[in-house]
Amino acid sequence: MKWLGVGLMILGMLFGVASSGETGNPGQYARTPEETGILLLRGLRIEGGTVHLTVATRGCTTKEDVVVQVVEKELESDCTPYYELTFLRETPDTCEGELREEFLVYDLEDDLHLELPCMLSVTNPVVCSPAKDEFPEETPREEDLTLREDLRDAAIWAVKAEIQRYQESEHPDKDAKISALRETLARLQNMPPEDYPLPSEEHPLGAPPTNFGVLLPPEIREVDVVSPPQRPGDLLEVVGMTRSGPFYHVAGIRGRDFSVFAPSSQYRLKLYLVYRREYFLGIPNYYVYIASWEER
Repeated sequence: MKWLGVGLMILGMLFGVASSGETGNPGQYARTPEETGILLLRGLRIEGGTVHLTVATRGCTTKEDVVVQVVEKELESDCTPYYELTFLRETPDTCEGELREEFLVYDLEDDLHLELPCMLSVTNPVVCSPAKDEFPEETPREEDLTLREDLRDAAIWAVKAEIQRYQESEHPDKDAKISALRETLARLQNMPPEDYPLPSEEHPLGAPPTNFGVLLPPEIREVDVVSPPQRPGDLLEVVGMTRSGPFYHVAGIRGRDFSVFAPSSQYRLKLYLVYRREYFLGIPNYYVYIASWEER
């Protein structure tokens, strides 16, 4: 019914604003995906027999995580059913994805078992901002900052190692290479840790980077090694490595402590590829940061 679609939208806006002050203590609000309580919405649309919510998520928010409180109201001048809805986040979203928006759609009859036609209001506050599709800048988590700083420092170590390699070489373009590397080194040294990008997903084996130099963001690999490294610069003895590589030179390790390895043990290592070395025939050759390890 056309009247129902328009009427629900208007009443949803009017009564939603009027009722928002009745929701109680502001401490009850779920302002972030990790919090529980009355959802702070990023968007609300009531159309026909459906309610459309826009909520903040880190990737794990579904309708099953939200409880809908329904209060039936009475209007003296109208016998049409009037419902007041409040959407509460019952389960926190603890995924580690980037903060973004998720759309939840509720069917008034099928999901909420309401009688139509009806009038409707939603008590949840709606966040209004000039750029609705942008979230406020977040403060990076401490563990992310540590990883970013470690990756930046590993890249700096790699660039310094490459400068030394070219200084000791007979490469025909060594001066140009060294000059470019020094510019890269200066940029890295002036880069705040929070600006160093992290990879958004793991890249499958067999899809190596095609560019030489610092990899921004770095790429992730997991490898098994015959024996662990003992110091920066060591070439990892990767199981199955051939004369055609891939080759992994250690530029850093979490905690900066190589004594965590037992010398004669085999390990599975999680690597971040921070720099691709220029190597003959395009053979994959990298400087890497060791993020984690597991004894085999």
